[in-house]
Amino acid sequence: MSIFVSVAAYRDPELVPTVLDCLAKADRPDELRIVVNWQHRGDEDVSALHGDPRVTVLEFDARRSRGVGWARAQVQRRYVDSDWYLQVDSHTRFAAGWDTRLIAMAGRTRAAKPILSCYPPGYDPAREFTGGGEPTLIALHGWTHDGLPRFRHVGIAGWQRAGGPVRARFVAAGFLFAPGSFVGEVPYDERIYYQGEEINLATRAFTWGYDLFHPVEVLAWHHYGRKDQVRHWMDHRTPGDGHWYDLDRAGRRRVTTLLRYVIVGGFGAGPVRPMSAYQEYAGIDFGRRTATEETLAGRVPGVRRWWGSALDRSGGESFGEESLPEGVHDHHGDADQQ
Repeated sequence: MSIFVSVAAYRDPELVPTVLDCLAKADRPDELRIVVNWQHRGDEDVSALHGDPRVTVLEFDARRSRGVGWARAQVQRRYVDSDWYLQVDSHTRFAAGWDTRLIAMAGRTRAAKPILSCYPPGYDPAREFTGGGEPTLIALHGWTHDGLPRFRHVGIAGWQRAGGPVRARFVAAGFLFAPGSFVGEVPYDERIYYQGEEINLATRAFTWGYDLFHPVEVLAWHHYGRKDQVRHWMDHRTPGDGHWYDLDRAGRRRVTTLLRYVIVGGFGAGPVRPMSAYQEYAGIDFGRRTATEETLAGRVPGVRRWWGSALDRSGGESFGEESLPEGVHDHHGDADQQ
């Protein structure tokens, strides 16, 4: 089955290793179509990616970049009809057979439109890569001053005994696997700079009828921290329209508005389920900035036959927090994707 792979890269030296590893570790690399948004200043060498018909590199002067939403939207505009869509960051390593394993895992959900997403375990390119790590789920970690949820990841208790993916409340933008229909139904809103990106995706996908899951296998690793890496906000400090703070503030306001004052269609909620269904499912209230005890404790949500879902009602399981990779206690505000 074909997979369209989206990779956004902002002046990232890990871009080439990421794309080459994606191809090398796939069981069916010729069924991949990888499109990269390479935002650069002419000081990175990506020649190893040129000439490969499976890879398309979109080149942009980094000074034109307007954040992660803009970057991923450019990639999606080059979407070629595919069975599946995978979105990763440009600092990722892959497990052997990741493609066939993800497809099989999606089938085990028995959902018509499954999304598999997580914050993968970490790796450090300065050290020998040995794999390892355990699957995790995404949990609420509080709220920002303007009402956006903050996330962390916690270990999945008993993941070795799980017969398939576990249900998720939230998604991670740096590792997201979905049917190809996701691109047309939940296209990227390029007005979102960074913060709010993931809750925007989760709510829009759910209201379009997608069911959210976390893998119970480690299929990828992510380079966290990146202390010496140039970030988008470091380059974009010119007062005016291109300043990162202005872009971020506008994007945050857009996300919070869409969460609290629901608009169906366009870049708003989908037509399959109401936003109230997502809030009930996830155990979260955007208006009051509150969450249920189950959500705060990091438990799998109990579900009913939500509007268009094939999931049966079941009780939640308890999850215990595991130690996190260094620097990854809070997935808010580190501008990781950019």
